[in-house]
Amino acid sequence: MADSLLITGGTVLTVNAANEVIETGAVLIENGRIADVGEAAVLEAKYSNVERLDSAGHVVLPGLVNLHLHSGLIRGTAEDLPVFEWLTKYVDPKHRALTDELAFAAARLSYTEGLLSGTTCVMDMYRFMHRCADAAEQLGLRATLAPYVVDKPGMDYFESLDKNIRLVEERNKTANGRIQVWFALEHLTYCTEEAYRRAAKLAEKYDTGIHTHGEESIEMARRLHAETGRWPVELFYDRGILGPKTVLAHCVWLQDSEMELLAKTGTSVAHCPVSNLKLASGIAPIKELLDLGVNVGIGTDGVKENNNLDMLEELKFVPLLQKARLLDATAIPAEIALRMATIDGAKALGLDKEIGSLEVGKKADLIMVDFRKHHLTPIIRGKYNNAVSNLVYSASGSDVSHVFIDGKPIVRERKLLTGDAETIRLEAQEAAEKLFVLREPYIPV
Repeated sequence: MADSLLITGGTVLTVNAANEVIETGAVLIENGRIADVGEAAVLEAKYSNVERLDSAGHVVLPGLVNLHLHSGLIRGTAEDLPVFEWLTKYVDPKHRALTDELAFAAARLSYTEGLLSGTTCVMDMYRFMHRCADAAEQLGLRATLAPYVVDKPGMDYFESLDKNIRLVEERNKTANGRIQVWFALEHLTYCTEEAYRRAAKLAEKYDTGIHTHGEESIEMARRLHAETGRWPVELFYDRGILGPKTVLAHCVWLQDSEMELLAKTGTSVAHCPVSNLKLASGIAPIKELLDLGVNVGIGTDGVKENNNLDMLEELKFVPLLQKARLLDATAIPAEIALRMATIDGAKALGLDKEIGSLEVGKKADLIMVDFRKHHLTPIIRGKYNNAVSNLVYSASGSDVSHVFIDGKPIVRERKLLTGDAETIRLEAQEAAEKLFVLREPYIPV
């Protein structure tokens, strides 16, 4: 078989509709897609002449989908601040000073960090996103790009809808389909009603999606309600952007009426638990959203508010926060959290027919996690199988050993194959030092 590889001997988490776990399983990759999934002994006999990769001691699962990311270079420098002060003192000055080359360095750093920790698909909201597209194409990442669009006066240092249109026309569905471009608006406090209405029409015209921030802080939600008499999700509904091709980030402070609108319209939510904790934004009502049938994926947000892009670390916080918030130990089982980080994130991006689970015919976006570690021992089989629980509660990105996207090896034994990881790190360090000099004039006194 041409371009075939049999990954065999590990525990396979299919994340199919039945959440099937194959304790000693195998996955056949052929021409970039999954050609077979099943018991290792059966597939080894069936495909005896195919190249093999031994996955014994590993868990094999779909690649992780980071549904809300901001590439960036200011990790660890915007600490212990409420969200509005954080925005004005650190985030906005950074945007004013950013250049396309600095954005390229930031994207390469962020995408490399994600790949090395098991993320195969991202939704990145950033600036100069033609350079982000370059970075994703070079590194082999699957990426949906969502430019920061702002149109209120005095904020011309962000992107515009006209630039967003050009990016859609030039880069949407490129890199063999790995790159998508969506329309994206920063937030209700940064964008006019007209911008949202125009974005809705453009997304329909170009058959693509819309990404924006939902309510992140209670102060933000209350201020908008005081000014308009409507809560943020109600304003999104009024402006025509809710629907199955829309993803709202955060959505921490939701009224019942807003949750019902999300369910009614089929709008997806990107849950960012660590960012919400660090910025003291609160804990989103994820259990209630899921109970209503809202599709919820998981995002890290950016390094300036997380401070890493480790989706396996993020995964642990999803069930823990809901259990503590509701005083209900049954809230969000590990299997549900894993679906949120894989197939549900893929669904939010309109990619669930192609990625997000290990099923025949889907693109071979998958990762291997090395369970031969003290913190992942013991591995229990049979009735008390603990593979999913250990993955969600005990694993971290540093346990990821192999990454495949479109069937191509991107990371092998923790080594990035599509770029020089150390060069990327050093170039990002240099870019960050330049950025801090360039942004100094924009820091408010």
